[in-house]
Amino acid sequence: FGVLEVHGPDLADVERAGQAILAGLRADASDQLRPEILFSDVIEDLTDRQAVIINRNRGGSMVLPGDTLLVCEVTPALFSAVAANEAERAAPGITLVDVSMIGVAGRIYMSGATSDVLRAQQEIATVLGAVKGREQA
Repeated sequence: FGVLEVHGPDLADVERAGQAILAGLRADASDQLRPEILFSDVIEDLTDRQAVIINRNRGGSMVLPGDTLLVCEVTPALFSAVAANEAERAAPGITLVDVSMIGVAGRIYMSGATSDVLRAQQEIATVLGAVKGREQA
């Protein structure tokens, strides 16, 4: 079990690297498990106490009282990184509070205005729903 990330300034180079990795593994992108959203909920108008509990282990971006919070859990866990990235693109005003992408299921916490959070939630469902792969058992 492991994670390999490939970064680069040119998307075509990153895609070619991905194809080379798959070729080396004698695999195809469709061999992956299709992601599944296990849980997705929007919580509006967080109280100050809720914000303190959510923020207690944060070192960076934090949820603020009055914000709307998106909580989303996906499997395989690594797809939480893909989902969070695309949600931020679709709703640039959103705050990524936390994303965990290691383990059985990945979790995403995003906060902001309700309209941004709902847009992010929809984008996560759209992006993950478009991923090709085999069904999870």
